[in-house]
Amino acid sequence: MFKTNYKIDEINIGDDVLINDKHQSHHNLFWRVINKISKNRLIVEIKEMGYAEKYTISIKDVINLEKDCLTFHKFNF
Repeated sequence: MFKTNYKIDEINIGDDVLINDKHQSHHNLFWRVINKISKNRLIVEIKEMGYAEKYTISIKDVINLEKDCLTFHKFNF
């Protein structure tokens, strides 16, 4: 089941998101978050199977989130 209400703090640049079907795009493919514009807008891109596109979407359009596991975090040892 998909979560419908994500907060901007839950999504980071580099994460992959599945977006709502209202966009004319390849549905069922995850889009990479490349920038956060405001507290409710994201820029996402896809480069899959010869298809490349960018969209600006509302945070409300995110229906699934896959965290980027390669994000490096600063640790204090």
